[in-house]
Amino acid sequence: MSEWRRSGWWSPARWYTVLGFAVLVFSLWLPWLSASRTTRVENRADGLAECLLEVASEFPMPIDEADKQCILARFFALAVSRGLRTSRIERIEPAPDDVLLCLENKHYTFQLSVSPPDAQQQPGKGTVPAIEVIAWPSTAVGPGHGAFFYPENAERAYTRNLRKSYHGLGDDRPKPGAAHRRPGLGSGRPMQYTGDDGEHWKLF
Repeated sequence: MSEWRRSGWWSPARWYTVLGFAVLVFSLWLPWLSASRTTRVENRADGLAECLLEVASEFPMPIDEADKQCILARFFALAVSRGLRTSRIERIEPAPDDVLLCLENKHYTFQLSVSPPDAQQQPGKGTVPAIEVIAWPSTAVGPGHGAFFYPENAERAYTRNLRKSYHGLGDDRPKPGAAHRRPGLGSGRPMQYTGDDGEHWKLF
């Protein structure tokens, strides 16, 4: 026992130094872990939104309940084939009035809806409505922050969701068409634009 005390490891200062170093390493590792989780969650949401639009685009409008069941089945099959986790995805019923299909997993909400036409354009006779998919965080405090927009009648885009802070299915959810480029706004930056919702969207 006396030899252990004389070894230097018995010194409280030595233990405090080791403890402080461990806390420092943990404090440096924690932000990396959080960023890694956010990236994983957002990449999954992006991939699921893309799958949902890809499958739904194969069905002619109007989409009825039988079509929705087929869309769900093909969506799950496509997502699994691409290595995306689908075990916690649930259908939200009833969906909001302006939404065709609404899904939710642990961190993100997904809505399939008719995409409103450009207010400055007159649809031609027999024009088939376009559809769109938007994915946004289910809660304001989860690991996912960004929102993803996949439309048939525009380019795909995403936002860091800093202005609107979309989350959940209440008044804080994005409305169909909200992510489209605001009419009448020119931009010197072709890869980004301001949406009808005032959010800053970027093409990708």
